[in-house]
Formats: sequence, structure tokens, C-alpha cells
Amino acid sequence: MMSSLVKCFITCSIFWALPKYSLQGRHERQLLKDILTDYNKLERPVKNESEPITVQLGLTLRQIIDLDEKNQILTTNVWMRVHWHDAYLAWNPRQYGNITSIRIPSEMLWIPDILLYNSADERFNGMFPTNVLISNDGLCQYIPPGIVKSTCEIDIEYFPFDEQRCYMKFGSWTFHGFKVDLQKLYEAGDVEGFIQNGEWDLIGVPAVRSEYKYPCCPEPYPDITFYVHIRRRTLYYGFNLIIPCALMTTMAIFGFTLPADSGEKLTLGITILLSMTVFLLLIAETMPPTSEVVPLVAKYYGCAMIIVGMSVLFTIIGLNFHFRHPDSSGMSPITRSIFLDWLPWLLRMRRYGNTSNGSKRRRSGKYEAYDPVKSIDLEMSEFIAPPCVEKTEKNMYKRYRRSSQHKDDTKPIVTKETICNGHSTIVKSRNTDAILKELKFIADHLRKEEENSAALSDWKYACLVMDRLCLYLFLLFTTVSSFVIIFAAPNAREDIASGF
Repeated sequence: MMSSLVKCFITCSIFWALPKYSLQGRHERQLLKDILTDYNKLERPVKNESEPITVQLGLTLRQIIDLDEKNQILTTNVWMRVHWHDAYLAWNPRQYGNITSIRIPSEMLWIPDILLYNSADERFNGMFPTNVLISNDGLCQYIPPGIVKSTCEIDIEYFPFDEQRCYMKFGSWTFHGFKVDLQKLYEAGDVEGFIQNGEWDLIGVPAVRSEYKYPCCPEPYPDITFYVHIRRRTLYYGFNLIIPCALMTTMAIFGFTLPADSGEKLTLGITILLSMTVFLLLIAETMPPTSEVVPLVAKYYGCAMIIVGMSVLFTIIGLNFHFRHPDSSGMSPITRSIFLDWLPWLLRMRRYGNTSNGSKRRRSGKYEAYDPVKSIDLEMSEFIAPPCVEKTEKNMYKRYRRSSQHKDDTKPIVTKETICNGHSTIVKSRNTDAILKELKFIADHLRKEEENSAALSDWKYACLVMDRLCLYLFLLFTTVSSFVIIFAAPNAREDIASGF
């Protein structure tokens, strides 16, 4: 019992005798005091001033925030990794409670003045200053994060199936290569924690070291350039630009199937042409103003506009054919041969509604219509002969009735007939001449109407042939040109195969 009380008393005495603070804090305070007392952040931290200090530079790409094609600016979220050895920041961990690393604000230490050469930020340097992680061997790790805006030359030749290679060039602003030897920390940028972008796919971030001698100074200035290789996702542009253009072009082509009498063929073509112009203006607003290359989508829209414009032109020509009148314009033999014979045979077109009366029969570009006067003259010509011998009225009546095939019993107006050398001559009265004149007038009018109707039918059929020819030609040209223009991009096949 007494031994238990003694043990409890001794334990309480030891607990109350312990200090109220950790001995580790004293060691770190002492370490900071020892290494910062005589430290000068303006001094380059090397033992031998004739030797350069090696600085290793790396980059971690976290996110592609935006690529402004019009202003040619790439905005990214990056972590810059800068490593170097500071000869004045090394210590023995055994002397300081086994402390192997400390954190010191960057404002209190020498930091290499590494900046982004092609910065487009208003402050020029968009990095946030952070603490420097210092190891006991003097290794300093400075990892400032930041939203970086860098200039990027946009190549819009294959837009929207394009790839961009933007670069970020880092280097010391005041130290040349004999003072600060800038080296790559890794062969490429770190993309392990990269956040995917909805518009761009990241291909890679290779790093390249180079040296450049400026005209002002003979010393080389090294720099590390990180190339951000990205590829555009074409799903958005495919559904909002390419497919509407293809649909409008197809509508303009199939406008040739509309009847010419509908009155909407020309209106449809002009409306589609204006719509494509509006789409092209929207594309031009997002593209940088350059005269070096024409974007692929602009070529596609330009080709489509040419197709629609030509379709409007040929629609006008077809309507001209359809509404032509034979009184003002006749069809030449060459036009007749092309549009009424050769092209219908080539296009496998069949003409319906033709009659057997002259509209089918064309001789040297003229119609051979049915002439009632000519037929009457042919029927009456057998009675015309030199006057020689007269015959009785009764025999004349029977012959005339048999030759003209009349069914009624009305006597003709012919009074007598003379026969000479086997031919007969009919003596006509005044009433007969008047009737023949009227018949000739009616026959001329009917013949003219028939010729006009046949000519109008031919012009309308020529319009139909032209529409069918334009439908096939424009459809073929649109398909070929679309494939040629779109598949000219190197990665168009992959994007289309993957559903844009």
C-alpha cells in the first residue's frame, strides 16, 4: 500500500516538473536564427562566385482554362517547380533535433528571377509567391502556383479539326548562363493531375531547353520552353456549324425538284444563301483576323455558298426556259438536240403526254402540224383539170360524194363538170370560195395554236431536263467537295469516326 502511494507521488512530481513547451520549437528557432543571421538574399548563394548556380525548372499543368483564338491568348492553371541548392542553407540535422526540412517565405531568400517571356498578363507575372521548402542539404524547392496567360500563335488552317501547339517560355530575366545555369527538371511537363477541358484534349507537354544570344550581350541566356500540344474537340462545331451547312446545301440542291409553276424555287435558294452568309459571319467573329490562311470551315462554307449561288443562277435559267413564249423566242436546232434528245437519253428521262399529230414530228426545227385546208385541197385536187368535156350533174354528184365521203344527201354547190384527157375540173361558185377562205383562216389559227402549244411544251420539258441535270451534278459536286475539304484535316477521320 505504501509502495503504491510512493509510485503515484513520484509520477505526479515528474509530470509537474516537465516544461510547458516542446523542445523541438527551440531547435527550429535556433536553426532559423543561425542560417538567417548573416544571410543576404541579394547574394547569389554559391561558394565560388566564378561558378554558376544550377537551377532546375519544371512545370505542372493543372487545367486549360481558355484559349482565346481571336486575341490569341492561352490561359492555364500551372504550378511552376524551381529547384536549386543554396550553399548557405545547409545544416546538420543532429545539431537541431533531427530537423530535415523547414519552410521560409520566398521574400526572405534569394530566388531566381525566372519569368514567363511570352506573358500576356496585365501584371506580367501571374505566379503567387509561396514558402520555399528547404532541406538540410541545401536543396530549395520553390513551387508557386498561378493563373498564367501566355501568347499563342493560333493556326486556324484546319479549324475545327485543328491542333494547337502553344508554348510557355521561361527564363531568368537578368542572369545569363554563366551566372544561372537553367536546366530541365523533367523531360516533359507533369500532367498527372490534369483536369479535362470540354473543348480541348491534351496531347502532351514536352519541354525543350535552348540558349539564345541577344544582340546586346555576348553571354548566352538559357530558357526552358514547354509546348502545350492540344487538339480541339469537334462535337460542338460539328453539330452547330458543319451539319447545318450540309443541310442547307442539300435543301438548295433538292430545290431543283420543285415544279417551276410553284413560284418558290428562287425564293428558297436566296433564303438559304442569306442564311449561310449569317453563319459565315458568326464564324468570322470567333476567328483571329488573318490573311495568311483560310480556315477549313470557311472553305467549306465558301464552297457551299458557291454551290447555292450557282443553284440560284441555274434556277433562273430554268425558269427562263419554262416561261418562254414561241412568239418571242424560238428553240434553235442545237438547243433542241441537247435538251430534247441527247440529255433526256443520258438522264434516262421519258417524256409523257405527246400526241401523234405533228408535235412529235419535227423537221429541221419546225413542226409538221395537221392542216385542214391542205387536206381539203388534196381531196378537191382530183376534180381539177383543164376544161374539155362536160358531164351531167348527176354523175358529178355521185363522184364528188364518193370522193369526199359525205353521208348526207345534200347536193353540192358544184353545178357542172368538164372532162379533158381523163381529168376533171370543178366549177365553183362564190359561196364555195367564201367557205374555203373561212376554212383556211380557221386552219391557220389552229395550226398556229398547235405549234405554240408544242413549242411551250418543249420549253417546259427543257426546263425539266435542266433541273434534273443540275440535281445530279450539284449533288455529286457537293458530296465530293465536302469529303475533299473535310478530310483534308490530318485528324478529321479520327474525329468523325468517334462521332465528332
